[in-house]
Amino acid sequence: MFRNLPFRFIGVVLLALFASAPAFAAKPAADAAASTKAAPVVEEFQKTLILVMQDASKLGYEGRYRRLDPAIKKSHDLAGITRVATGRNWGSLSKEQKARLVELFTKLSISTYAARFDGYSGETFKTIAEEKLGNGDALVRTVFTDSTGDTIPFDYVLRQHDGQWQIVNITVEGVSDLAIRRSEYASIIRRDGIEGLFKQLQEKIADYRKLAEAK
Repeated sequence: MFRNLPFRFIGVVLLALFASAPAFAAKPAADAAASTKAAPVVEEFQKTLILVMQDASKLGYEGRYRRLDPAIKKSHDLAGITRVATGRNWGSLSKEQKARLVELFTKLSISTYAARFDGYSGETFKTIAEEKLGNGDALVRTVFTDSTGDTIPFDYVLRQHDGQWQIVNITVEGVSDLAIRRSEYASIIRRDGIEGLFKQLQEKIADYRKLAEAK
């Protein structure tokens, strides 16, 4: 089943624009009703989530991870998300440090989904609307319905890269992971440096594995 609304606190994912966070608050453009064809990216990703949930027990944690790996990498701009989540600290990192951070962030994102989407009780996702934002991004509004019939809004901001739409921000019930991640990462780097952030991400990845294997 869908456990503890993972997007509220994990930052799976997250987040963000390649310039500044306020751009995601852009109001829909006048032609908001026009199709941007971004919704299929979200729908395909959500379809994969539901299928993984349905086969969760059979797949186990490792199987869920392997199934979700390509779906998340295809639908999310993980490198861009990592960059924005790191904030102004990104510019001071070496090429090797940036690559390491993207690698760990990607593993954490997949690990989070694999650990949390660990069963199925009739949950569904439904696309409600798609809008074109003033900066050219697309906003796809969806609703998650849990096993009790309660609904939770999931809003996705997508941006085109080389003609392909990718998720750059996820908001659940009006709360975006962007601000949370930026604040958390800045605090860790300020206190413990980039190596401290590497350590924190590695520990979270290990914790999700242990959580899943303990069930």
